[in-house]
Amino acid sequence: MHSLVHAFITSRLDYCNSMYAHCHISTRQRLQRVQNRAARLVLSAPPRSSSLPLLQQVHWLPIEARVSYKLCCLMFRVVHGTAPSYLTELCEPCLDSRLRSTSRGDFIIPRSNRHLAVAAPSAWNQLPANIRNCSTLATFLTKLKAHLFTVSFSH
Repeated sequence: MHSLVHAFITSRLDYCNSMYAHCHISTRQRLQRVQNRAARLVLSAPPRSSSLPLLQQVHWLPIEARVSYKLCCLMFRVVHGTAPSYLTELCEPCLDSRLRSTSRGDFIIPRSNRHLAVAAPSAWNQLPANIRNCSTLATFLTKLKAHLFTVSFSH
């Protein structure tokens, strides 16, 4: 069942999900309800059972965290020079030596209608330094998921 749910549901939730960063909250809530129902289906849980423990049990990040995960992955590629040029051009590092954000490796958040140019640097700037400073993608992804998992389920 887990494979079928992944093939037909979670893969669709993840497809281009970075575009959900600035969509209306009601859209993200609908997507979250789909994910919650998928977790109930995989675990054969009752329809009214609380979804957060189920998501933890199947080790799925909630929709908001999945979006952040994707945006941070894109930014890792920008930082390490492996992103396509059109993405790199959207993200401008902070270079003003008078600002603390320069030493942290933050990116400028533009006042723009380009949603990805705002959402990706914002997600990156919120990460702790020990995650942003990872040198390999595998280490970065592991630490990123653990961080987002902790943040998502600590409430």
